[in-house]
Amino acid sequence: MAASFPEKRPTLTDVARAAGVSGMTVSRVVRGTKVVKAKTVARVRQAISKLGYQPDPALSALAAYRTNRAGSGQGNGLAFIDCDGTPYSANVLAGVKQEAAWLGYGVESFRLPTETAARRRLGRLLFHRGFHGVLIGPSDVSWKFEGWDWSQFAAVSIGALVHEPALHAVAMDYFQGAMDGAQTLREHGCRRIALAVEGALETRTNHRWIGGYSAWCGGVGQSALYLGPMQGAAALGKNVRRQRIDGVLTIHRVVWNALHDRGVKVFFLNEVESPATASHLALEPGKIGAEGVRVLHPMLLRREFGLPDHPKMVGLRGALVV
Repeated sequence: MAASFPEKRPTLTDVARAAGVSGMTVSRVVRGTKVVKAKTVARVRQAISKLGYQPDPALSALAAYRTNRAGSGQGNGLAFIDCDGTPYSANVLAGVKQEAAWLGYGVESFRLPTETAARRRLGRLLFHRGFHGVLIGPSDVSWKFEGWDWSQFAAVSIGALVHEPALHAVAMDYFQGAMDGAQTLREHGCRRIALAVEGALETRTNHRWIGGYSAWCGGVGQSALYLGPMQGAAALGKNVRRQRIDGVLTIHRVVWNALHDRGVKVFFLNEVESPATASHLALEPGKIGAEGVRVLHPMLLRREFGLPDHPKMVGLRGALVV
């Protein structure tokens, strides 16, 4: 028996052709605007009834969002706030732009000022230019966005740092990454595994690296071991011997340089400073940016502006490169 396939769903173009009008006219009738003549409305509705046309709810919501943006001077744009001007942020922005283009948005980048008054002016600028979708780019520090009318914005932060006010965020799953890295070292024969990440940089993960590493240690019955990564090669070697460490989780090339020739296995929790031959976690910055747009998009469709009551963190799991 031959397989049967559902008939093609009638489109707005099909309705326009049947009614002898433009697609824009059909769209206006569907949205209920009052700029279409009564006779034309009747003809379009007759065609809709005959064809069984039903608007796509997601496309209708996006069309409504774009209509509400009309006259804002910007169109259906997203604002990307570049917090640090680094190449990493530029790569995140590239992913934002690519995903935004798929969804029909343009993207404009704004550098975040360091002065509080200038940040307030930026918030007013975005408001007056009609931006509703805002992506806060990666940063080394937490920022205070004082004086912003958050009731007019839907916003997502890229990175695990908690800014003020707290927003939905997208970042690498640092907690799971630390667990994956430690387990990888254990599967390669290590039994005394330490964490060596400079404190200020570990704080940027909102202490998720320490949390994941500590949870892994508790699961296998190992005491947590910490190394000061910036103390120099001699001191690192001495501490490794004293604590009988045979595996290290880090993000610092100096740790690799000091220990990899001493029979200590080193695993990098990201690939920023990872040598080509070192085991590491990999996650393209563009993928984080794209995921930020995917989180922001439905908020814009539903016009969910304002600060979230319960900010969520979307964690992307890095790929193990061993």
